Amino acid sequence: MQRPPNNPPMFPPHGAVDRAGAPIAGCHIVYIDATGPFNRELVDRVREVHTPTFRDAAAQGPFGHIATFHVSMLATPDAFTAFAALIAEWKAMGILPIANAYVVGPEVEGVTIVQAHYRRAWEGTAFEIFDRREDAEAWMTRALAGKP
Repeated sequence: MQRPPNNPPMFPPHGAVDRAGAPIAGCHIVYIDATGPFNRELVDRVREVHTPTFRDAAAQGPFGHIATFHVSMLATPDAFTAFAALIAEWKAMGILPIANAYVVGPEVEGVTIVQAHYRRAWEGTAFEIFDRREDAEAWMTRALAGKP
């Protein structure tokens, strides 16, 4: 009987998380488009792409981040574990956004199933989930002004 290799190859990242959108005038916000479902390997891609973005944003002062989800919010359990670890890394590096909003329309699958996982990952920072980008931006403007 042949055994599987000790270090099997990683799966390709599943999902996409890209920078998107123009900032609101006078506010320092990083916009992200996220298309799920997601796996752990995608979290590695998030680290690679968004750590420099967050580092640049933090160098200019306190900032927020708005992620708009498409198709699905679902993720594997190990993706949520890796995502929480990434947020802890960003905090230790001093580049964690002070406010975080997710925009999740009714067409996006999984919000009721996984929102608790996302809330746990962002625990300790201002975090909310909205149906509409306009509502997220209004909340973010207040949060960045210290009035969430």
